Amino acid sequence: MRSLKLHTKTTLLASAIVVFVLAAMLWFVSVRVAEFVRQEQRELAELQATTLAEHLSNNPQARDADTLTRTAQLVREGRPRIATVRIWERDGGVFREVTAAHGSLPATEIPEETRTALRSGAATRSIAPHDTKQNEQGLSGDAQASGEDGSLYRVFAPVMTDGRVSGAVEIVERLDDVPTVAMRYRRTAVWLAVGGVALIGLTFLLLFRFFVDRPVARLLNAMRRAEAGDFEAALTGGEAEVHDELGRLAAGYNRMIGRVREMTKERERQQAILEERVREATRELAERNIELEAANDNLEAASQELWQTTRRLTQLERLAAAEQTAAQFAHEVGTPLNLISGHIQLLQMKCADDERAASRLDLVGEQIERISGIVRRMLDRTRPEAVTHTALDLASLLRRTCDALLPTIEAQGVRLIDEIGELPPINGDADRLQQVVINLTNNALDAMPEGGELRISAKAASSSSVIVEFADTGVGMMPEAQARIFDPLYTTKERGRGTGLGLVVVRQVMREHGGEVEVASEAGKGAEFRLSFPVGEERINGAK
Repeated sequence: MRSLKLHTKTTLLASAIVVFVLAAMLWFVSVRVAEFVRQEQRELAELQATTLAEHLSNNPQARDADTLTRTAQLVREGRPRIATVRIWERDGGVFREVTAAHGSLPATEIPEETRTALRSGAATRSIAPHDTKQNEQGLSGDAQASGEDGSLYRVFAPVMTDGRVSGAVEIVERLDDVPTVAMRYRRTAVWLAVGGVALIGLTFLLLFRFFVDRPVARLLNAMRRAEAGDFEAALTGGEAEVHDELGRLAAGYNRMIGRVREMTKERERQQAILEERVREATRELAERNIELEAANDNLEAASQELWQTTRRLTQLERLAAAEQTAAQFAHEVGTPLNLISGHIQLLQMKCADDERAASRLDLVGEQIERISGIVRRMLDRTRPEAVTHTALDLASLLRRTCDALLPTIEAQGVRLIDEIGELPPINGDADRLQQVVINLTNNALDAMPEGGELRISAKAASSSSVIVEFADTGVGMMPEAQARIFDPLYTTKERGRGTGLGLVVVRQVMREHGGEVEVASEAGKGAEFRLSFPVGEERINGAK
């Protein structure tokens, strides 16, 4: 809801106060006017009663019934507030009604006290109708009682003949009460109230607009300009020269904006000094930077070479530690492997008739023999040796290795997708390459603890290269882990499950075969290892 403006609120409040004051004044004035009117009506009733009584006293010949009736009717019609006009005739000590001009009021006997007063020749006597209430005794008095339109005032005046009371004149006046007087003047009072409220409201509105709205609007405009950054927006003219509250407010605003203007100028001066000092410092820094760049150019090459040397030394240290560990491992594992091999040979002799069991024992024996070969090579790796490569069917090697690993793969809930096509022969070592396949497969299984898919594909990329890919749907790798997976002894697996040498061996074997290994992975989207082998020299020469 939209809020009313200050001058509107003030005008409405003032109008409400004026209406209340006018209503109170109207009621008070009505009470006072009613008192004056009632007093005037009583006096007029007494005057008319006395006048009519004197007229009848001075004109005895006008006392016939018809004349008296017309006279009473004329008196009653002369004033609308007269309720009844009666003329009484004295017969001995009794007053008898001769004629009357009245409305709806019934005839009422003259009270005894009034008769006594009239017989004594009292000028007037006022009592309440029906003798319900009496005032003080004396020559004149008044009494009031509730009537149809207000209070009734009953006046008696004696009629004199030859110095004695021969009769009496009675006039009953219907007095106005306060509501009647107020209603009589209500239209005038309402129009006066409406006019007064409108005039006062308009006056308030105009005065408020001139003396409050305009100065406040100028002050708000100056404040908006100051808020926008114009600190020259001072109030000039009438607002700042008037010595009322708004004038003091305008003067205070001018002092405040002047102080802000001075502070702003001082701040700008300090800022200019600071900027100059910054420029000088910047020039000095630029000169120093040129000198540092010249020195850095000389240090950069040395730092790069030092970093490469440090990295190579670190890798050599890790490889030396790995070789020492491998030698110890090979020495410890060699003895139980020989024992297991002997037991396998005994089992083969006993299961010679069971082809399926014999086939499985042959497979186990073959893998034990391969492990023994790995152990021997680990022992041999502690001393330099020459690697001998021969022509090798890579596709057949991949399939045999997959068949050997299939039970382990399926036991972990992983589905193997074989996309190995026909491949040209390559030069290599079967055992070493089989170790590469096993290491990559184990890494894929470790990355899929809840199961998934492992796709092994192989194809001839060109006449001179063969591509083998291992793609899994596992947890993938973060970029920082992907950058270090080929570092010796680095692993992201839980403690006790990884040595940090598997991928190191893969990379070393690939380099021994003149190939490369690449990895592409995203966290939560699996990983893909890509092996590239050169085609054997015999195939290349034959193709030529």
